[in-house]
Amino acid sequence: MDSHYLQQQRFQLQKRIRRLNSCDAKVFHSSLVQFWNYLHAQPLLAGVLARQKAEAPAHAEDLEALTHGSIPIFAHEGEASAFVYRVIEHCTRQPLGGGIGPEVMIGRVLARSGKTDEMLDGFREHFLEPFYEHLDESLDQQAAVLSLLVKYKRKVEWFERETACALAAEGERALAKHLYAYLFDQGLDFHIEPQSASGEADLVSPDLVLDAKIFDGDASSRGTRYIKHGVNQLMTYARDFNQLVGYLVIYRTCPEDLQFPFASSDVMVPFVNFGGKTLYLLVVDICSYDRPASKRGALRAHVLDQTDLIAVLTEATAEEPANSSDVSN
Repeated sequence: MDSHYLQQQRFQLQKRIRRLNSCDAKVFHSSLVQFWNYLHAQPLLAGVLARQKAEAPAHAEDLEALTHGSIPIFAHEGEASAFVYRVIEHCTRQPLGGGIGPEVMIGRVLARSGKTDEMLDGFREHFLEPFYEHLDESLDQQAAVLSLLVKYKRKVEWFERETACALAAEGERALAKHLYAYLFDQGLDFHIEPQSASGEADLVSPDLVLDAKIFDGDASSRGTRYIKHGVNQLMTYARDFNQLVGYLVIYRTCPEDLQFPFASSDVMVPFVNFGGKTLYLLVVDICSYDRPASKRGALRAHVLDQTDLIAVLTEATAEEPANSSDVSN
């Protein structure tokens, strides 16, 4: 696992929590909304939130009771954590510019005080801190998988490009087995190719659905349309195996790049959130270039926009379950 990357993610998270713990009540609500949007822009944290969103009950009655002075009581930490998520979500959905935010009024129930700062501290103690603790504790598991995949990408591109090129000639299964062997050597527990209602996912572990595709840039074979189909397959497998996170490893064999312009520069692996699932898209360059980088000229690229992927996923979801049994590798 890339400990430096995880350390950086934790530092950025801690920095923003410190800001929320020290800012004035007048700007706390807008700061919380900014924090919420930041979390959804980070692949690791967005995956954690997607899991909570999918698993947490709506708690509509509890939220209504809280705004009227009643504090829900839970017997298990998981139940309390789910409610904390819904409280934060509820607050971030409230409009900006209305003066003191909903957090202060919720905190009033807990602080039993009429002082604004003490009411806000009540909200921080009972909701913001538990929310942060859950995020921090959940980082390790998801970061480990992403870090292994990024290390695999670097290993192949730097040291095993010729081997990967030769495997590509044998097909996607050969490349996938190369990836399996690496993940197995790194201690990842998994089993290969369980049958789902929609075909066969390449790899499934207790918290992992992974598929592998070759991208050759040819619109008539394995071009961008083929990758869109791969994203659709990954979503289907994630649903079939009841997983909230999926990974698509794309082996690029053409000299043109494959780019996802919706990914910000600080994101380790591009991702798409849809239907409560987080889908990661990792491109591994295994092209056998005939010229060195200094003589290749301007880099050309194939582009996949987020709107294109969302449209494919939306269309596929609308067609389920009628066509689910027709999808196969």
